[in-house]
Amino acid sequence: MWVRRDVSMSRIAFEMRDQMDDMSEADFEDTMGLSKSEFRDYLRSAADQEDKCLAQEGEPAPNFAAHTLNAEGSISSGLLDLSDLRGAPVSLIFGCYTCPVFRRQSDRMKQLIEHYGGRVQFVFVYVLEAHPTDGWNTDSNRATGVMYAQTINLEDRAKVANDWRSAYEFENPVVLDWPDNRINADYAGEPERLYVLDGDGIVTFKSEQGPYYDSHLEDWAAALENVVRSN
Repeated sequence: MWVRRDVSMSRIAFEMRDQMDDMSEADFEDTMGLSKSEFRDYLRSAADQEDKCLAQEGEPAPNFAAHTLNAEGSISSGLLDLSDLRGAPVSLIFGCYTCPVFRRQSDRMKQLIEHYGGRVQFVFVYVLEAHPTDGWNTDSNRATGVMYAQTINLEDRAKVANDWRSAYEFENPVVLDWPDNRINADYAGEPERLYVLDGDGIVTFKSEQGPYYDSHLEDWAAALENVVRSN
């Protein structure tokens, strides 16, 4: 089954699909770390997630309530409710430690968070691992020692999320998606994705599915500027 790329899906992933036919099975697996058949399954899964995504530009963002990561790495007793943040713009940053592209983009994220931090509420949403040791692992993760199995409960997710936060020193709230990945399902947020909401909770920007090119962060920057100017 051939998967057609919707404009909101990962350009990087589909460019690799377009190159796939020109590569031998062995070369492809050596480059990607999985077979052509497995990669097609990955694209089908991504397309299915996008079809079911409830978060759409111009519409109210799906509400959620979830635990956050405390300063020392424990799980909060209370829940952060997205609707409680209305009144000022919000940017949701979906990601996970085992996504090499997400890690690489940290410096630019920090610059934008610092620049807009007094005017936009930035909230990370930590989702399931993109490249766990018991799944589609990567040479980049092996080289940097970012080696984690897929999380199966909230405690596991909090542990990996805290390791990520400690490594990159982000100070913004970190929401822990539930073990059933319900927030990810509503936002199609894995392995990384960016959203901007206005003060009324309306989605004004929805990035393409990750992984995306670093230049896509400038589209996010423009969306942040727009929501601040119009708020």
